[in-house]
Amino acid sequence: MRRREVSVNELAKIVSLRQNNRSWLAIEKETTVPRRIAQRAYRDWERSQVGGEFKAARQTVAADELRKHLDSLKKLALVLVQHFDIPRPSPEPQSAKQFLASVLSSDIVSEYGAYGLPNKLSLPEYPAEVYYRQNQMLLKSLQDHTDQKLNFSSWKSAYDTCRAHQTQFLEELRQTLSNIVNLDLKLKRAEATVSKEGKITSGLLDGLVFLLWKSILAGKVEVEELVSLIKVFSQFPRGNARAELAFGNLAQRVIVPDDVGIQAKEACIWAIKNLLAQRKKFIDPLIEDVKTMRRENDNLAKILNPLTLVPDILHSKCDLCPC
Repeated sequence: MRRREVSVNELAKIVSLRQNNRSWLAIEKETTVPRRIAQRAYRDWERSQVGGEFKAARQTVAADELRKHLDSLKKLALVLVQHFDIPRPSPEPQSAKQFLASVLSSDIVSEYGAYGLPNKLSLPEYPAEVYYRQNQMLLKSLQDHTDQKLNFSSWKSAYDTCRAHQTQFLEELRQTLSNIVNLDLKLKRAEATVSKEGKITSGLLDGLVFLLWKSILAGKVEVEELVSLIKVFSQFPRGNARAELAFGNLAQRVIVPDDVGIQAKEACIWAIKNLLAQRKKFIDPLIEDVKTMRRENDNLAKILNPLTLVPDILHSKCDLCPC
């Protein structure tokens, strides 16, 4: 015996009557569909509705998680671009690997509440290792979405080369300036007696590094221009005569006794001339490093630009994608 099928119109009437609290006997009389068949059709319809609602709910959750994923990747890309600048000379330089690790160890995506980490304003911050692991996964996700175009190999090489040249540059300048100060008895005596203002040589070194690095970034390192930016001002606070050396627009000045202000300036000029006499060894390599770093930074910035990155993310899939 063939199973009685319920038509679409019959099912619609059964559902309407049942949802208006009609009994199965009443539904059978009104639709001529046997009540057991009507009950079965109604249960099948209910199950289909629950499954549809569950599917719709899953789609809503997946869409929300995809938005969070996209926001997290965009935030990481923005932070990377902001940090990928040309490193300044430092007495304790980081390697490219250390620098990248320091960037990834910060709470980059907390404002989105990504991956269950709470907003840092409401709860204590997690250890740096937690953020590092999360950001490492996001970085891999960025690389997957950009089809591995986001590669740091050449950038790391350029960064470490620049750091190596900066270390040589700083050591040569420091040693040259120290020798010059030691050869001038008045400066040497002032260096030994200075207390609260700080060491003279270290202050002069900071000023010279500021001027020289600014010129290297501009790609033009000339003695005359550098010398013109070093100025000496005499000050007489409460009868205590002193001189202040200014280095261009560097905010901090170097304070020395008034009677050695000119000698301090001459020491700086001598140090500059000595360093520039070895331009090919200490200056030209850094100028080339700056060009290389700018090129590498520009390449990364193009890949991480939202105008190209967002389409890449939406048209590809990574292990972290929610759907």
